[in-house]
Amino acid sequence: MPGRDRLLGWLFALQLLVAAVLGGFLVNAVNDANEPAALAQAPQAEQAVESGPLPSAAASRPGTTGTKGTVGTTTTTTSGGGPGSGAVDSPKGADTKVIPAGAPIKVGAVVSQTGAISFVSSAQATKAYFDMVNRRGGVNGHKIVLDLRDDQLDSSRGRQQTQQLISSGVFALAGFNAPVTEPGIVPLLEQNKVPLIGGYGLQEEYHSPYTFIFSASYGHYGFQMGRYLAEQGVKKPGLVYINNNSAKANNGLVAAFKAGFKSKGVTLADSEINVVDVTKPSYDDVVTQYKLDQVDGIATLLDQTAYNRLNQAQDRQAYHPKHAASPLFVDPTVKQSANTEGTFVASDFDFIEGGGPAVQEYVQTVRAAYGSKASINYFGQQGWIDAKIFVAAIAQLGDTITRDALLKAMDRLDGKGGFGFTSDLRFGPGVRDLNRCIKLAKVVQGKATRVTDWRCDEQPF
Repeated sequence: MPGRDRLLGWLFALQLLVAAVLGGFLVNAVNDANEPAALAQAPQAEQAVESGPLPSAAASRPGTTGTKGTVGTTTTTTSGGGPGSGAVDSPKGADTKVIPAGAPIKVGAVVSQTGAISFVSSAQATKAYFDMVNRRGGVNGHKIVLDLRDDQLDSSRGRQQTQQLISSGVFALAGFNAPVTEPGIVPLLEQNKVPLIGGYGLQEEYHSPYTFIFSASYGHYGFQMGRYLAEQGVKKPGLVYINNNSAKANNGLVAAFKAGFKSKGVTLADSEINVVDVTKPSYDDVVTQYKLDQVDGIATLLDQTAYNRLNQAQDRQAYHPKHAASPLFVDPTVKQSANTEGTFVASDFDFIEGGGPAVQEYVQTVRAAYGSKASINYFGQQGWIDAKIFVAAIAQLGDTITRDALLKAMDRLDGKGGFGFTSDLRFGPGVRDLNRCIKLAKVVQGKATRVTDWRCDEQPF
């Protein structure tokens, strides 16, 4: 995504385009059904940073939604290191201008807070963490000023906002959670040599020297989910996932699931792989196919609305095979029932229920800040840890706070214990595959109850 179902990307843009054509096509709200309105934004800068052409959502679509199998054949490569190393070329020529003593550290973030799918929980968490740090005196004598924008699930708007943030002089970007915007900003970050500390977690972001993503990639999700289902006795598996509209992302995802099943002697057939559109209204066809094919276990990477629709289709046809789902399966918006009991849930972050002191600090701080409007979920954890790790890196810099020093400090961070949220994060020079571990829970009385510790691998993505 997670993750980070770190899995919706360009399809959100498609959803909005369809809505415009049909004159207000109604889409079921997902996270924002009971969410507050978008957090207040700072005024936008007037001048945008000059940059080369950025890819548009429409131009990047392969147009293969709702089909079976992979999309094309693309090999994902990284600069330096062997398979699974996550190595990239070191950033060159980052800004060495020092922030004056006592001056504020300006941070920018674009978070999708209005639209069919909302990440208000992420925005709340990032702001709450920075506010908490400021109340305690800041970091190294500096207060953190957050310029928070809302792309409204519009990639063009989000790219423009990112350009404006850079033009306005933000020191770094941190706490992004904008899946339709983020693929298009990686070239902009590299051109302007601006660090991104924490984001949604899309394929491009695991392969740039200027980005640090703390959620596990689809490579690790797929391998561990496939392997675990095989360990539970599944012999004929199926896979359902939302099309990323990226051949690299889709092929890497499918390869990871196949590798996970294969590690236990099980084959995932191409005929049992369903790539679906985020707006898919019913999963009856998928369930019918799997029943006829006698599929005895399914792995899914879906959003919350899709999980509700899949559950309904399964109930209608009395089909409940072994099932490994993403962390969004136990989001508060997904209805749990007797038929969802026993579902396995994979996550790269500790589960909120039963999470340790760091997770509970997140929950308590956000609730204290937002009261009845507080949104507590997986994406909120993501926004919190993004801010937390940014502050940890700044704290290492003393009086020499520069972008160049920040990038080097990020590579030196001690990731043991995952800051209380994840497994050990593998920081190091040029390494961007930071989180390589997944743990699994089982739905018991509607709640996620942990059944494994962290399970780690070197699956590339």
